[in-house]
Amino acid sequence: MDRIKKGLGRISIPAAFILCGIGCLLAALALTKVTVSTAKRNMTEIVSKYDAFHGDVFFVDSAPFLSSSEEDDLEGKAGVTVVGGGEAEVHVAKIVPLDGPDQKKIDFYAHMDEIAALFWYTVCLALFALLFYRWKIRRPYKALLEAVGKVAGNDLDFQMGFEGQDELGRLCRSFEIMRQALVWNNQKLWDAVEERKRLNAAFAHDLRTPLTVMRGHAELIEAALEDREDLEDIKASVREISGQIDRLTSFAGTMGRLRKLEDYEPVVKPVPVPELLTELGETARLLYPAVTVEAPPDAGGLTLFTDREALAQIYENVLSNAARHAREKIAVSFEMQGALAVLTVRDDGSGFTDRDLTSAASAYYRGEGAGDGAHFGLGLYICSVLTKKLGGELKLENARGGGAKVTIKIQKDLRGI
Repeated sequence: MDRIKKGLGRISIPAAFILCGIGCLLAALALTKVTVSTAKRNMTEIVSKYDAFHGDVFFVDSAPFLSSSEEDDLEGKAGVTVVGGGEAEVHVAKIVPLDGPDQKKIDFYAHMDEIAALFWYTVCLALFALLFYRWKIRRPYKALLEAVGKVAGNDLDFQMGFEGQDELGRLCRSFEIMRQALVWNNQKLWDAVEERKRLNAAFAHDLRTPLTVMRGHAELIEAALEDREDLEDIKASVREISGQIDRLTSFAGTMGRLRKLEDYEPVVKPVPVPELLTELGETARLLYPAVTVEAPPDAGGLTLFTDREALAQIYENVLSNAARHAREKIAVSFEMQGALAVLTVRDDGSGFTDRDLTSAASAYYRGEGAGDGAHFGLGLYICSVLTKKLGGELKLENARGGGAKVTIKIQKDLRGI
């Protein structure tokens, strides 16, 4: 049995299609002939019931014996009825009128060759399609469908459940090769990410010790020079060194925070939209009193299922960035777009440069013209990372009337993601 299965599995799909087609056509032809023969036999039995006129039934083995016009002329004569016919024989009976049921059967059997051909060819065609599907299509299709679903769900810990020798079998083997390549690439990527995290953590940890020593020496030098009015230049240099030490210490701290941010998982809770809008307005007025907050009139009955703290951090970072660049006003709007909640922050500042639009959401990007004492350039990067964790994206663009426009899109419901 296994040899038979393997042999059938080696047959190509075109050859299998031809074999199924020929087999089903032959079966339909044989069944049609059997059905027509049975109908003729049944028709003869019905006619033979009329014993008084049995001798008047004659069979002619010439084809065709009567034309349609000749049959009409014959049936027009009293007591003569044509009860059957075909290319091989014509049945003519001189009988009394048949009763109702027998006449219906005679009429039905007379057209059986046409009915049987249509019926059996239709049935065999359906059987052919089903047989071909079960033989060549069903198993590889099911295996590929399950494999695609697992890959889409980021589950690569499986093997293809079909190993046929035909075209679809080779396709399944190619899919298995692709899966193995994805596993290998993902493992390399994961190892690289973990190695980067370890290097960043080690760098941040090892940087703190020399910075602490340098800060101690700088404080000693400042204390020693405190009463020397003739060494103001040296004092200024020491203060500059101390400031840079503080900056490097803060930088080492941000590296640790970024590592924690990448490992962060959202805590999903219900957030009523009215409460969210109230918080947005209060936060905006604290950072920039001239902020206007717009919301759709039907937002009162909505509830988001998201991470409230993460959303608040995104909003505060974007609003702080807008407050640094705005001239007179900032506008905040909230709306729903299908399964997404969209929060937009606009300012009337100078807007983003071309370089800002492509790099502002990158880590440690501080923008053009930023001085040494400026921020580290992590605000929009943190927003971008958190927005992705909330199932959305952060979009930077320039507003039509001038100024910058930052759009925050998050999923309305994170429970099923």
